[in-house]
Amino acid sequence: MFFRKVTSKSNGKEYTYLKLIENYREGNKVKQRVIANLGSLDKLTPDKVSGLISGLSKICGVSSNHSNKIETKKILHYGEILAIHKVWEILGVEPIINSLAGVESNINVSLLVELMAINQIIKPQHKQAISDWYHCLYMPALEGKEIAPHHFYRALDIVAEYKEELEENIYINLRKLMQINPDLAFCRLTTGVIEHAPREELSLTSYGKYVLGESEELQKVNFGLLVSRDGMPLGHSILHEIAEEWEYKNILEHLKNSFGIDKCIFVGDRSVLDNPGMEILVAQGYDYIIGRKHMTELERDLISSELNSYQKGFQEVAEDLWFKEIRNDDTKRYFLCYNPNVADQTEVLLRERLDAIENELKVIQKVAGEKRGLRARNIPLLKDSHFRKYFDWRYNESTQELNYRRRDELIARESGLAGSFLLETNNEFLRAGEIVKAYTSLAVMGDSFREIKNFEPWQNMLYAELKISANLFICVLGVMLEKIMERMITQAGLDLDVRQAINLLEDIKVAINQLDDQEIKSITSMSPVQEDILTALGLFKEQHVV
Repeated sequence: MFFRKVTSKSNGKEYTYLKLIENYREGNKVKQRVIANLGSLDKLTPDKVSGLISGLSKICGVSSNHSNKIETKKILHYGEILAIHKVWEILGVEPIINSLAGVESNINVSLLVELMAINQIIKPQHKQAISDWYHCLYMPALEGKEIAPHHFYRALDIVAEYKEELEENIYINLRKLMQINPDLAFCRLTTGVIEHAPREELSLTSYGKYVLGESEELQKVNFGLLVSRDGMPLGHSILHEIAEEWEYKNILEHLKNSFGIDKCIFVGDRSVLDNPGMEILVAQGYDYIIGRKHMTELERDLISSELNSYQKGFQEVAEDLWFKEIRNDDTKRYFLCYNPNVADQTEVLLRERLDAIENELKVIQKVAGEKRGLRARNIPLLKDSHFRKYFDWRYNESTQELNYRRRDELIARESGLAGSFLLETNNEFLRAGEIVKAYTSLAVMGDSFREIKNFEPWQNMLYAELKISANLFICVLGVMLEKIMERMITQAGLDLDVRQAINLLEDIKVAINQLDDQEIKSITSMSPVQEDILTALGLFKEQHVV
């Protein structure tokens, strides 16, 4: 039980009353009810308050001689947890999971999935098994619960089993919540690496551990990230390292069957080493948007000349991002994209790096003649990639002389291409600006999947590989919750992105205090902007209670 001040207005005058509130549980939800109305706060003088305390203590048989010594036991994360949980409720994920998962003995699958999604969104700085990490959160649903690693393992098992059904039903709720354009979807082809989660020590000798090593298959994962035309993540499909045509057909069927979307544009980067499957897409005539940072000499010359006068014919599609469509005789469309801010920063960093290398070279030149027996292989700088690329050099071991020169033409050329990249597409339907924005936004979203969360220590060396689809589902769900939150914040007129909002809410904590033999919970004070964020998500002041 706790006290709450309630303010109301009547005839232009404001009145404040004091009420005694009690939390109670109804099913899986925590609700509140009024136990007693203690009247106007203005009439509760210090003497009356003392009399109430004495009278209540006498009736309950409790000594009123309190020491008034408060000791803070724990400080728990609350603000960002409250916000994410609200979006979780709005999307209606819990009923979907409960309907598919059924009743698992001693396991609240929905709560476990929500905790993993929160962990994915917050991305705690210190990598920690989630069965330990959740203790630092304040959530009413966690009170009195102890969650073990095997609970999370089981939850991932269930997610892996019902992955497609979960995606379909969440999409239905998503379309009820906001407008999603069903005309087409994008499939961002990307690669992620499974995070090195804490792993239980194996009962092996040092030699045995050396032989066992790390499984290559557990590290790299190729997949397609399915995203709506509006930029909302919908799901994923895991691909082989060198994807075959049938895998792309399966993606198209999955989009149609699960989301009712008939058209898909594959988005990726053209690199035989990084993404050989793109060549299959091009050869088979699938719609695609390809980013090309590694270009032919002819393309480099063309781009250099275009960039020298980039203000002519270039359009600004977003802040610091310009593009120009270049048409050839074939059916493909090309877009030269340029970020002047990135170009300036890249040039400054390159110059600073080259100056640092040259200063080191001068030191080596000075001491080379004094250090007898010096060999080229013993000069660490000669292994530096920038040195090998941008300098010509010769070391004469007989005379102990090192001569070098900068490759000024190459440096000037690289500087001229800094901040630029080329897009290629066979799509004639989308407008130029939409193509550029789609590629760049999907590239940013794909980068958030570079490291795939591994929430618990591995049960065995193959566990992460077998359940990676479940881990990816949690990652996609986390990004979806972020996108919904960002839309709600934007619609409320707040000039904040979702990361800024979450960072601001992280400062709101719940303190667990001990007053004699009583436990008292309190929330840290909130700034106006924190109040605005929570209000934008549908959380009003009277709901900011514990």
